[in-house]
Amino acid sequence: MMTVDLLDASIIVAVLAVVMLIGLRGYGLSRSMTGFFLANRGLGAVTLAFSLMATYFSAASFLGGGGATYLFNLGFGAWLTAWHVIGVVLMWILVAERLFKYASKAGIVSVPDFIEHRYQSKVAKAVAAAVMMFLFTLYLTSVYKGGAIIIATVFNTGFEVGLVALAIPVPLYVALGGLRAAALNNLILGSLMLLAAFLTFGLVMSAVGGPIKGVEELRSMTINGISGEMWLRFDGAGPPPAMKAGAVPQLIMSITFSISMAQIALPSLLMQFYAARDARVISQGRVLGPVLVAAYAMAVFSLGAFCHLILDPRLSQGEVARLMKDTDWVIPKTVEVLALSGLRGLILAAPVAASMSTLAVTLLVLSAALTRDVVQLARPSVSERSLMVLARASPIAFGVIALLLTLVQTGIIVEIVAAAFGTIFVCFLGPVTIGLYWKGATKAGAIASMISGLAVGLSWHVFLYKATNVHAVIPALLVALPTFFLVSLFTKKPPREVLELLG
Repeated sequence: MMTVDLLDASIIVAVLAVVMLIGLRGYGLSRSMTGFFLANRGLGAVTLAFSLMATYFSAASFLGGGGATYLFNLGFGAWLTAWHVIGVVLMWILVAERLFKYASKAGIVSVPDFIEHRYQSKVAKAVAAAVMMFLFTLYLTSVYKGGAIIIATVFNTGFEVGLVALAIPVPLYVALGGLRAAALNNLILGSLMLLAAFLTFGLVMSAVGGPIKGVEELRSMTINGISGEMWLRFDGAGPPPAMKAGAVPQLIMSITFSISMAQIALPSLLMQFYAARDARVISQGRVLGPVLVAAYAMAVFSLGAFCHLILDPRLSQGEVARLMKDTDWVIPKTVEVLALSGLRGLILAAPVAASMSTLAVTLLVLSAALTRDVVQLARPSVSERSLMVLARASPIAFGVIALLLTLVQTGIIVEIVAAAFGTIFVCFLGPVTIGLYWKGATKAGAIASMISGLAVGLSWHVFLYKATNVHAVIPALLVALPTFFLVSLFTKKPPREVLELLG
């Protein structure tokens, strides 16, 4: 039985302690709604860029994205990286400044706030809040799973124990510190994530003799009865049903697109632009933000394929087959093999940190959706003091719900993220991203787009995804986007004074 390495365990505990201390420090800055949700609109460029990167990249990226090419071919990692860079550049160029300026003029706090103000519709706001609460709670299960796997690995415990250990501190520090605490943590944890990504990349490449030699070795080996050559072909390795149907390329493209392009319409990211200190912050972050995302993605997303060279000689064929069914364990097992004590703890603290940062901001988004976009909408006379109590309590409630869902879900991280992010992207691309530019967009178009995107996305994922090997984001987008335009063309436009805010 593997023993617990005390140095590695101490590093993980230290990360958890630092997060809690920052949460306590942020309490004094989060006693109003603006302070709690938007850090008093005081984030600088570096803090904002790191916060966005750390929010977006959780253990889902380190374990899910990093381990995915253990099952898929290297084309998966290449396209996942490419789409991420495209998505983050578009977010900073097309959305960031325009959304910040609109939010500054309108005094809004959340993405459903934007939808209500932009379309002059409380119904549209309620629909947006409901969609967000449902899909982000689903997404949190992937974040919990990733962090829990790391804690279970380091402390040699069951998955459930690791899950509880992760689930307790984050909702508490969010409840205390709000976005200010989350953003400060993300600056620290984002830096740790980048360091761990580079260290893991260096360890893996050193172990396989560099990428060129690693590719040559991969080509010559046999993996679970399949030629390693298949990991070098875009139409090669992937889930067995997709390989049998010759559908690996379309599966890769649809999954990587849905995960990565969500950045341009993801409320947990877009809400943070509201918190920028001024427009100069957006201009300065426009360079740093994409660089951080690109550096992390290039270091992590193709490692899984090379892990065959490291892990497979140490495993039975049955163990390899099990890992290919749940690739989320590939990276932590590889780090266990390659890294020395202490360095191993530092690296594995990063996905825990990533999970905590992502959980924090996502729970804030859910809290804002419930308090401002549901409760305050239903009861306009409710006091700010009562709303603040609910705002601090709701992250704990959402955290518990997501924890319980994590215990019953069975999918690998990459698929969970793709399902949640892809559907969020489809639902908000029209109403938010396009709505920032197109003055012809209407409340009926926004509502119809969100509802149709959610319905088609979920239905396809449940009933047709496995049969077609096409991710739900593609058919959902083909329905939701035309619906947004067509319904908007034939329905009443918002007042002129609202449209003037769009510039």
